[in-house]
Amino acid sequence: MNGKKTKKNKEVIGKGRRIQVRDRSLLIRWGIFVASPLIALLTLVQIFITFPAIQAENVGVGNFILPIILSISLIIPSIVIPIVVIKRSIEKSGFFFKLWKYYRLAKYLYDNDYVIRKKNTGQGNPERIKFPPVYYFQGRDVDYFRFETGNKFHERFQGIGAELEGVFLADLISIDHQRGYIIYKLLVDSETKRLNFEKTSIKDGKIEFMKGVVWDFENMPHMLITGGTNGGKTYFVYTLIRLLSKVGRVHLSDPKNSDLTYLNNFVAFKGAVAVTEDEILARVVDAVELMEKRYQYMNEHPDRKMGQNYRYYGMKPEFFIFEEWGALVSVLSTHENNQLYKGIAPLVLKARQAGVFLVIVTQRAGADVLRPMVRDNLMCKVSLGILSDYGYDMTFGEASKRKKFINKYGKLGRGYIDVGEGVPIEFYSPIVDNGYDFEDYFSSMPEMEYTDVSHIKLPTKDLSPQEYYTRERGVF
Repeated sequence: MNGKKTKKNKEVIGKGRRIQVRDRSLLIRWGIFVASPLIALLTLVQIFITFPAIQAENVGVGNFILPIILSISLIIPSIVIPIVVIKRSIEKSGFFFKLWKYYRLAKYLYDNDYVIRKKNTGQGNPERIKFPPVYYFQGRDVDYFRFETGNKFHERFQGIGAELEGVFLADLISIDHQRGYIIYKLLVDSETKRLNFEKTSIKDGKIEFMKGVVWDFENMPHMLITGGTNGGKTYFVYTLIRLLSKVGRVHLSDPKNSDLTYLNNFVAFKGAVAVTEDEILARVVDAVELMEKRYQYMNEHPDRKMGQNYRYYGMKPEFFIFEEWGALVSVLSTHENNQLYKGIAPLVLKARQAGVFLVIVTQRAGADVLRPMVRDNLMCKVSLGILSDYGYDMTFGEASKRKKFINKYGKLGRGYIDVGEGVPIEFYSPIVDNGYDFEDYFSSMPEMEYTDVSHIKLPTKDLSPQEYYTRERGVF
């Protein structure tokens, strides 16, 4: 047990490099620099071969053959090599990718008249122009665009975030207001930040799915996963199980009796997989009882301290994953459906502090499948594969109105994620290597660790956990 507060590992953000008007020609200048050895060699050819050939006493066609061949053999590479080097560097997010962002931002500012013009008093002198203070800073995993406010561009800078997304094909993660500045935080070139699933990590209540994309499940609890077939949901769920089982106990519900059911054959998941409707309804009731006993455990703990969560008391988290939620609710009677939601409701509303977390997986998240009260309290939302506009609206709610979703075909495991901040961003689920055997991994897992609270007695002994939460009419 550790009651000490740990410092958050926040990235130190510099002010960044100021964007100048001359940055519009930045790549051209660097292209000349890359080609400078060839240009220097071409110059020497002209001085020591071409000029002497021209000044020879008997000038003929033969005098020009060697200079022309040498000149062409140097001119063409001096043009092609910089283009190829810069282009490939940009594609691979190398050195020139950062310079391309300087160039692209400068071009955008100039083309959209974000310029300050100053006329020179002297005759014949051209008008001088400059950009207002605009800075770019490249972080470890995300980029920061800083704009000075309080000037004539103030209103335009306040709404520039969506345009930056389009210019850089990036996702706006957050907007930060500091004294005199507005800072836009963007995730640029998402696919290059994709992780192999074996490199994903879980620590201190946080899961890193991609570089720069972290789900803090203790503060943004519960997850909704949507998407059709062949979107990558199954492997993403396997990755979740693999990660969550490292820190706590995972309970599974699979009403379709599909691949997850097979996990019940392994030691780690013995008795942890519910299949039939009755088993799943009972699992929900068990989850409510478990949550309440964990709260009672914390209240009775000798080191009880207000405001602390389950980890302060050395407890292991509990995760309940409901696969094919739509298939489950479709076969329940009206009464059973009401019973299901009467159990789920208290879990999504108050289970976070006790360390009980839900993951609901469904092809679609319409109100007829997942009630809005539950859906809105699943803070982390993930879509995988191809969705319709309606599908995105039902998954991300109000946040979808501020986002232009783009379907990319042939990208397995690609979609969008909102880690709880109300900002959906492009998402690539962790890569699973071809031939990786999840069955072999899960079969070799030891029993999952958990905190035993079976001995805890609930204050209300005459009522079942479900009755305890539904006795007040209209609460859920």
